[in-house]
Amino acid sequence: ASCPAWLKRCGVALSIRMANSHNRATGERVLPALAVLALLHYVGTFGWSFVSGQRQSTTMTIGQSSRLGSQPALELPIDEPSSYSMASSGLFLGSIALAGAAIATRARHAQRDGLSRGLVAAKDGSSWGSMNGDASSSLITTDTLPYVKLVRGADEAKVYLLGACVTSYKTDGTEWLAVRPDAKMDGSKPISGGLPHCFPQFGPGEIQQHGFARNLTWHLLEEPSEGGTCVLELRDCEETRAMWPHNFRCEYRVELQDGQLNTSLKVENTSGSDFTFTAALHSYYSVSDINTCKITGDFKGATKLDKTENPPKMCKGEADTIEISKFTEEIYKEILPGKVVLADPAKGELEIVSGGGWRDVVIWNPYGDEGMGADKFVCVESAEIAQVRVVPKGVWEGTMNLVPKAK
Repeated sequence: ASCPAWLKRCGVALSIRMANSHNRATGERVLPALAVLALLHYVGTFGWSFVSGQRQSTTMTIGQSSRLGSQPALELPIDEPSSYSMASSGLFLGSIALAGAAIATRARHAQRDGLSRGLVAAKDGSSWGSMNGDASSSLITTDTLPYVKLVRGADEAKVYLLGACVTSYKTDGTEWLAVRPDAKMDGSKPISGGLPHCFPQFGPGEIQQHGFARNLTWHLLEEPSEGGTCVLELRDCEETRAMWPHNFRCEYRVELQDGQLNTSLKVENTSGSDFTFTAALHSYYSVSDINTCKITGDFKGATKLDKTENPPKMCKGEADTIEISKFTEEIYKEILPGKVVLADPAKGELEIVSGGGWRDVVIWNPYGDEGMGADKFVCVESAEIAQVRVVPKGVWEGTMNLVPKAK
């Protein structure tokens, strides 16, 4: 007795559908379960037929799947099969399902391994992992530089692998981040705009200006990057150790939540001795006109370093509200954790909520520089200017969330 043709077709179709699905995690869970259920069904039917000495007609139901939309469950009659036919059919379907599971697992691991090497191994524009309602994470490779597109409802963000730089955050079509018109988007220079990383050095110092994190391509961690979330990793390599002789691991998480964009930067010491660093998010925020915007925070009375003076002048903040009317480069020390609000009369307000290790705020604008587009952005940077010491296996973390309130 041979396996019924319709059963072969069903088994092959279901297995291939799940194996080829972008939702690899679902395929890995469903296919083994399908194999077990098929085997139990046929073994049970065979056992009853053997005990009762009778042949019977059974019905196999293929339930409704979320990936099949509104298609109803399908009931397929099996008209008095022999016990040998039933057992062989079950084994056939089970083997097909397990083979499909192996294909899905192999594809998932290959994709993750490729991305961990800095390669773009996912199909362009595809979304992976589970989608939480209307939220998705997609890898886009059609541009010169690959980036991850995050979507949640009417909100979206763009995160480049180069420098792990968030270059766009939109809510209902309103853009809250700025990229300078002189920015190079071909990989020849760090991206001048969005939320660039300054690590392991902020500003000038022993190594290159603002460190190397913004110059390097970060690795996309595919498995946790789903449902409107992107997680990127940077580890030490020969190039970084030539500049900064330490073993480390950075993890940057960007997540679209309802009505806000959340970020978290973790720095882990994977070496055998302490190291120190400074860091910042050199954040560029979009404004309609720099002359009409106000920046509000706990600035009054705070220790302020005015770097436009020569030499730089240490003084106290004079007011909680800052307006830009000249070239500005000011550091307000230890006013975080806390909130800074950027008010734009044409767009609304943007709350910049910083926590964890971020303790300082840097305000920067090259006022009057048309080439940089200075009238359309202001930098309100979450920073850690003082040296941070991290012990072996220790982890430092800074969080920065953007909460827009559009007009």
